[in-house]
Amino acid sequence: MAQKKETGCFPFLTIILFSVIGSGFIKGLLHVSTFTAFITLLLSLSFIFGRSKNREKNTFAWRYLIYSAFVLIVLFGLRYIVSNIPSSDPIIKSDISENIYRERIFENGDSIPVLSQKRQWNDNYGNSFEGHFSVREKDYISSKKEYFNSAQKHKQLSWGGLYQHLAQSDTPKLDLILKKLKKIKESNTLNQFEFADMVVTFIQDIPYSFVFENSCKSADQYEESIRVILESCPDCCIGNIPHGIQNPVGFMGNLKGDCDTRTVIVYAILSYFGYDVAILNSDYYRHSILGLNIPGKGIYKLHNGKRYYIWETTNKYFTLGTLPNNFKNINHWNIVLTNT
Repeated sequence: MAQKKETGCFPFLTIILFSVIGSGFIKGLLHVSTFTAFITLLLSLSFIFGRSKNREKNTFAWRYLIYSAFVLIVLFGLRYIVSNIPSSDPIIKSDISENIYRERIFENGDSIPVLSQKRQWNDNYGNSFEGHFSVREKDYISSKKEYFNSAQKHKQLSWGGLYQHLAQSDTPKLDLILKKLKKIKESNTLNQFEFADMVVTFIQDIPYSFVFENSCKSADQYEESIRVILESCPDCCIGNIPHGIQNPVGFMGNLKGDCDTRTVIVYAILSYFGYDVAILNSDYYRHSILGLNIPGKGIYKLHNGKRYYIWETTNKYFTLGTLPNNFKNINHWNIVLTNT
């Protein structure tokens, strides 16, 4: 009796084709990544085809699952190689702090690269906090590119308008950090004031860096107040940044920020958590600080009948309502932005 000819690799190629086409449907149905959907469909179809192929012989055609396993090994290997190739994007290659490291996390069934920082700090009352804080690498790149590409348009904005734009555009991309801060709040049962102090000291704890609109120069080319810092820390400078202020996601991706870089991210975080918050600038002092409408004591700025207690976000150990003596005259401070 003549035997049926084997169809070779054609059935398996059909399985792969259906897996590729059907992965989009499975992704939407199961809310998983495209790669996970492809794996699920490939193995399922290989099993079904292998079981039905030799049904009349009551045997199982294992070769389709073996082929699938081989394909998956190759794909996982390629994914590993690609994911560990250092980024060639100049935004990633430059200006990243040594305290930032690149890792991968699983999100919606997919592995994504993030820029992470391991942090441990104390609030102004001796309470210790710690955690791993991350921003997605793609969000870091896209937010900085958007900021750079629209720099000319932003020149038409006031300082308050620029700060508001940066806070609004970057807050959704800070979601991993916001979730971590919320977890710290809940695990430590922090009240309204304690949580605000934890957030501010989280930012105060980050070492200061100058943010310049032009390239960073050697220390001897700056005035004494800048020169002294750069002589002891040559890397405490990031240049060619629009308007001399980093966007919040950029700051969390490289940990280099000056006064208004810090006030903007604290403004964004506390606004997200429902605080009545303001940013105050001083042309006289060439500085930026935070204002918080919350029960407190100390120095405050009256605005629309509300007391915004000032908060220094650049230096450690400054509590709500206190300022350095050389910045202390409240008449030199003006509220440039509120969220109410």
